[in-house]
Amino acid sequence: MGLKQQPWMWVFVGVLITIVSLESRWSEGCLEQERFALLQLKPFFSTFHELDSWVEGDHNSDCCQWDLRVECNDTTGRVILLDLYDTRGWNSEMGEWYLNASLFSPFQQLQSLDLSFNGIAGCVENEGLLPLPLILV
Repeated sequence: MGLKQQPWMWVFVGVLITIVSLESRWSEGCLEQERFALLQLKPFFSTFHELDSWVEGDHNSDCCQWDLRVECNDTTGRVILLDLYDTRGWNSEMGEWYLNASLFSPFQQLQSLDLSFNGIAGCVENEGLLPLPLILV
């Protein structure tokens, strides 16, 4: 009984190869340390309930699916974009504040970070943080 006599075997082999190749490209969601870091950022940027989808729990454990303010790399699941534009408010009653830039250090593949219109007066000095594309308006 060779493979010529078993055409279903070719179908099985093709499906198996497809599954294995897709499995290597799929991400299991965001990394735990990045999800935790986003939850640490939430109190600083959630004045207007803009980040209500950022919650803990098994049903919402994939931070890449939280909302449009977080974008992840499809292959690695790493956060590559954070759009925190106007989540705290420029004219907030809390006034201007100084951002601790080390809060962003877990995001090792971050390519874009928008913090504009959040009343940020500057950043607290931090050693060891790699430069990030930062927009402060």
